[in-house]
Amino acid sequence: MVDWPVFVLTLPGDDARRAPLMAQLDASGVRAQLIFGVDGRRGLPAGCEAEIDRDAARIHMGRNMTDGEFACALSHRAIYRRVLDEGLPGAIILEDDAILQPGFDTVVREPRLAEMPLVLMDYAYGRALPLTGRPVGSVTAHRVALSCTMANAYFISATGAAALLRASTPVTRCADWPCCLYGVKAWMLSPRLVGHQPPGDGRVSHLDAGRDAVASNRVRPGRPAGSGAVSEWVRRRISVRVGREKGQR
Repeated sequence: MVDWPVFVLTLPGDDARRAPLMAQLDASGVRAQLIFGVDGRRGLPAGCEAEIDRDAARIHMGRNMTDGEFACALSHRAIYRRVLDEGLPGAIILEDDAILQPGFDTVVREPRLAEMPLVLMDYAYGRALPLTGRPVGSVTAHRVALSCTMANAYFISATGAAALLRASTPVTRCADWPCCLYGVKAWMLSPRLVGHQPPGDGRVSHLDAGRDAVASNRVRPGRPAGSGAVSEWVRRRISVRVGREKGQR
């Protein structure tokens, strides 16, 4: 068994928001460390502009990225750097609104996570390559075929951290994700070990309001680095849904 470091990404003053997750972790006997991220709710702090590229972000995203989105991406990027700077073999990252599901407390100590650069514990619109399932504790890991959304719960190895740090220097995309997940050899767990409140279900989001403000100012987005148009078409054709039924996120 391995006690992987568990980092909970949060913001100052969000005690009530993270309280349910911290209670779940405590009840599961999982020790976690709070990581206070970049707060972009009132604009980016001084110095952050040097770490981002707004023009490239507009090309990549097909719209302007909000300060909140940049702040979120910078926060995850700081964790990648921390994994590397501290020489950690890997770590589990949870955003503070994550909801743990049965089995998390065992997989969080699973040594087989080290075999995979990036492992998504929650995701939306997950699609995987067929016949790639491998057991990881009580769940199954599947090789990601197409980039999906959500970065609220994942394991990242030092190799994965290095790849995502390169892809997010400077920041030109949202935290989910700065590059093609297939290209970094990411995996996703089924069933998902972490959940979240869906949008509009009483969930307080620091990002939704800013996104609404730029929703009408769109252009055609660019492709994530490493995706490859032809290989992506093939992967889309052969991929299978993972962790969800048809029509579900």
